[in-house]
Amino acid sequence: MSRFEILCVTMHQKDFSKIEQMNIHSDVVFANQDDRTCFEEKEFDGHLARMITTDTRGVGINRNLALTYAKGEICLFADDDVTYNDDVEERVLAEFDAHPDADIIIFHLDTDSERKQIKYNETKKCSRFCKMPWGGVRIAVRLNSIRKANVWFTTLFGGGCIFPSGEDSMWLTDARKKGLTFYVSKETIGKIDFENSTWFTGADEKFYYGKGAFYQALHPKTKYIWMLYFALRTLKDGGLTFFEKLSWMKSGNEGYQVMNWYPKCH
Repeated sequence: MSRFEILCVTMHQKDFSKIEQMNIHSDVVFANQDDRTCFEEKEFDGHLARMITTDTRGVGINRNLALTYAKGEICLFADDDVTYNDDVEERVLAEFDAHPDADIIIFHLDTDSERKQIKYNETKKCSRFCKMPWGGVRIAVRLNSIRKANVWFTTLFGGGCIFPSGEDSMWLTDARKKGLTFYVSKETIGKIDFENSTWFTGADEKFYYGKGAFYQALHPKTKYIWMLYFALRTLKDGGLTFFEKLSWMKSGNEGYQVMNWYPKCH
């Protein structure tokens, strides 16, 4: 078992060129969704890259596949549009070594998107009531901890799934419910371009439909409060009115309960 491994979800890869593009200098697992099924390995600079290619679709399936093949003591979730600092392995391992009770540590990534800039001035332990506004690409874990807790990603939410987002929040919520210990880190490990999202098409009908499903799944008893809050928070976003947003979120509630694909809304 290596000490550190990157678990990267990707699509339509025919080779290992992502190693150079992402500036990877460690062991890595690529969970690759394409129109074929195969397994490939590549040794580079004393490290091992493995690519598991399947014809499945959905980011949750892909992250779970990477987790299934993972061997690193400490694993870092990744998307293929991240570019890492040269010393990412040293920074991540140093934080876990300094905080031996940490099961999960959240790291910072530089980005041009202001709404995604969440930077911490110090590394600190999170309380059980702290907000969790973190995407999967910021999460590093002790592999044994999450395997013992049996924490996996939903296959219903996220890019390529029935509902377009929310898988990271659901995974983090499940991990917290199962008693795993969270830290946020002051360390920056790379950069990412959030503006070129593969799933976010704007504050449109599909987006609010997915949010409604998300609140039904995660907050079934308080979903209407969450829906009202979100409609107010995004009042100036997109071309929908306040009541249209609420209506699409309500449809998402119902869609999740009956598991229908979102309606055609273009």
